[in-house]
Amino acid sequence: MNQKILGCLLGAAVGDAMGSATETKSTRQIEKTFGGRVEEFKEPPMDTMARGRRAGQVTDAFSIPYILTEHLLNADGKASKELGQKALLEWGKTEYFEPFAGMTTRSVVNRLREDDKMGTWAFAGRLGTKLYKSHYYALSSNGAASKAYPEGLLSAGDIQKAIEDTVEITMSSHDDPYSISGACAITAAVSEALKSDTDLYKIVQAAKYGSVEGEKFARKRDDIWTYPGPSVTKRIDMAVKIAMHSGSQQNVVQELSERIGSGPAIAETVPTALGILISNQGRTMESIYDAVNIGDETSAIGCIVGAVAGAFRGADSITEGYLEIIEKENKMDLCSQAERIEKLWGNIS
Repeated sequence: MNQKILGCLLGAAVGDAMGSATETKSTRQIEKTFGGRVEEFKEPPMDTMARGRRAGQVTDAFSIPYILTEHLLNADGKASKELGQKALLEWGKTEYFEPFAGMTTRSVVNRLREDDKMGTWAFAGRLGTKLYKSHYYALSSNGAASKAYPEGLLSAGDIQKAIEDTVEITMSSHDDPYSISGACAITAAVSEALKSDTDLYKIVQAAKYGSVEGEKFARKRDDIWTYPGPSVTKRIDMAVKIAMHSGSQQNVVQELSERIGSGPAIAETVPTALGILISNQGRTMESIYDAVNIGDETSAIGCIVGAVAGAFRGADSITEGYLEIIEKENKMDLCSQAERIEKLWGNIS
């Protein structure tokens, strides 16, 4: 089994599950609640969105891309906006929807349900149309980036294909240039990380390239919604500088949190995730620990960080025994999914 593929899947799941216990809290609240940094699976407290769930269980951050990956595999890796919508509709029927669906994703799934009942698929993720104009501020959320790693995984190292596929999938729910830019940054990073001869510098450069290309692709489309907002690409530049020039690791994480943020906006989540990776030299568990202790959107950041680092360092870089915990607690077969992805690689030219 390809250890980089499995590493990406497992890293994403571990980052999400570990971050579920710390989400929405500040770093100081995390330390107070758990008596220090969280560096293992914890049962989510009652004041978190994951309350009532067991240690090691994932949230929307991993469950959405897990289901999306199954749909992509069933379609032989052929991505489309419609496929992304059908994957979301299926996810909307799971236990994850009610407690975890974000503002954008919840609105999209509810509209897709209406279309499904009517037997039409006229809706195309158009939260940005005049009908949903009052809701545009929620569009550029990190949900687009959390579900971006599957397209990178299925691209077999072809970054351009990963970007183009990610544009299509992202359009199913987050039809704005900033969401697409951030999602393409992550998918490009994963695609590069899967290569055997890569390094952290190349991965970060791929992320930067993906953010630029993703926004370009998005702005060429007629079915896109544009609005004012911060550039994901320029925020990535900021994160790189912080990660390289902020001294101690504690200072890096604090600077990323205070200057860029770790909230739901994609211009916060994606750059901060990359900054954490850089400051830890892409080491998987160390990166995940910083991601789940930075505060706020820790599940999403943990999932993204884990996916990229896991693809880079491989499954062996993840704490022994975590694969069994993730598969048992979530009734998911990551090994089988990894094998199917590896098999599909042979059919990708």
